[in-house]
Amino acid sequence: DVHIRIEPEEWAKLQPPKGTKMDFEAALKDVMEGAVTGGHFRSEKSTRPGLAGYLGVDHQYGKAEVTIDGETVKGIGLRYKGNGTFLEYVEGDVTRRLSFKIDFNEYDDELEFRDLTKVNLNNNSTDPSLMREPLSYELFREAGIHCSRVGYAKVSLTIPGKIDRRPHGLYTVIEQVDKRFLKDRYGSAKGLLMKPSTFGAFRYFGEEWDEYEVGFVPKTKPTEEQKQRVIEFARLIHKSEDDAFEEKVESYLDVDQFLRFLAVNVLLTNLDSFLGGSQNHYIYLEPDSNKFQFFPWDMDISFGVFPFNGTPETRRKLSIDHPGGKGHTLIERVLNIPRHKKTYHDYLDTYLNSIFAEDKMHQQIEKVGEFVRPMVKINGPKATDGFDGVLADSPKWYEEHPIKYFVTKRRESVRRQLDGESEGHILHDPPPNWPEIIGWSIAFFSVLLLNLAGWIWGIVVGFRGSTLWGCLNIFFSPLAPAIYGFAVRRDLGFRCAIFATFCIIGWIVFVAAVVDQFS
Repeated sequence: DVHIRIEPEEWAKLQPPKGTKMDFEAALKDVMEGAVTGGHFRSEKSTRPGLAGYLGVDHQYGKAEVTIDGETVKGIGLRYKGNGTFLEYVEGDVTRRLSFKIDFNEYDDELEFRDLTKVNLNNNSTDPSLMREPLSYELFREAGIHCSRVGYAKVSLTIPGKIDRRPHGLYTVIEQVDKRFLKDRYGSAKGLLMKPSTFGAFRYFGEEWDEYEVGFVPKTKPTEEQKQRVIEFARLIHKSEDDAFEEKVESYLDVDQFLRFLAVNVLLTNLDSFLGGSQNHYIYLEPDSNKFQFFPWDMDISFGVFPFNGTPETRRKLSIDHPGGKGHTLIERVLNIPRHKKTYHDYLDTYLNSIFAEDKMHQQIEKVGEFVRPMVKINGPKATDGFDGVLADSPKWYEEHPIKYFVTKRRESVRRQLDGESEGHILHDPPPNWPEIIGWSIAFFSVLLLNLAGWIWGIVVGFRGSTLWGCLNIFFSPLAPAIYGFAVRRDLGFRCAIFATFCIIGWIVFVAAVVDQFS
């Protein structure tokens, strides 16, 4: 049991600015514009990344007290959390079951609770079963991937003068990935922890750090050496030749950990994650090996539920070899190396017969279901029906994503792909980078128009001298007009030759830029 008590003036600090509208369509439009322009997953309306920022929301802390299983901690920081789940916010409605983050040392650096400094209370508004995230974390743990611990809590809320110990709902409790997490798993927190929020996985932003600070969102203060390490690996991913990438990738990436991390994400069709490229994962530069590792995060729409890519059926058939689409450079390049692809396939095969075995998963789902079901009614009169729909053996018109059905069909698809009987479903390619396309188009047509003017000018002055030079200037512009004006008829073609020289320089600069950009 978790009871939160917060004064009205502190509760007010949590709220978005008055008049803030949860306009999902407008926010999604802005997100798509950011995606096609190659920006970051954040809006100028807010300092926080993610969808909520596009709504103009900055989750701010208020001071509160929390009682957990009878133990009270005063002076904690409380704020809302989440992006898509925050769409249920209604101004002035204190009964809305929104997600919270509790920061024990927001106001007191020495304050903690059972060695924890932060915990997350997730409302699971997108998961009527309240078990997709706990089951997902357990699978990652079974695959040897460091990840958050998970529990359940019945949450009640007191706001003096408004509500008193009102049941707020059944939540999942998620351990925060932070320095304390790193110390617990690794023995120290000297590495660089990042939580990317940008459109693309491990993007290359050039040789200056500022853009990485925005897109990679460091959660620990990076040293100059760590900054350089991030830039070097991003450059290797996006700029190196295949031979160089194969030679060097293992010196930057903990490949074995990455392949296990990838395999579990793929089994879960966990698309609102690293597979999607933009968010919901952590990257850790582990200090002893100086290699990058990946942690999962925020998996309430795992098990093939992510609605913005494909259908329930195609998500159950997600390609194992192109799970992020063919535009996911890091996945594509790692799996393009035969020995790594074999190791990855071996992990998938092993997991199908162990941690993702059908009987094991179904029993696990039923066991968690038995534990959770008696508490689900706390979330309202319709919660039990929704819960039962997700635990059904097959899809219904009102519930297309029953968990056990997903496990059965996903296993069948992965098995067929491993046996070479199916290629699975490949996600759509990434949207075109319109600013880059427009920029290159303007440059090309500018050079083309410059040369067209020089071509016409060269023909005119060429025929004024002789038919031969007129024809040569038609077919060999801009080189022929330059020779004609500088060496043959300076009286007629000198100025045209200067113009032709600029045309030649224009082509050289354009071609050099293209080679540099795409080599």
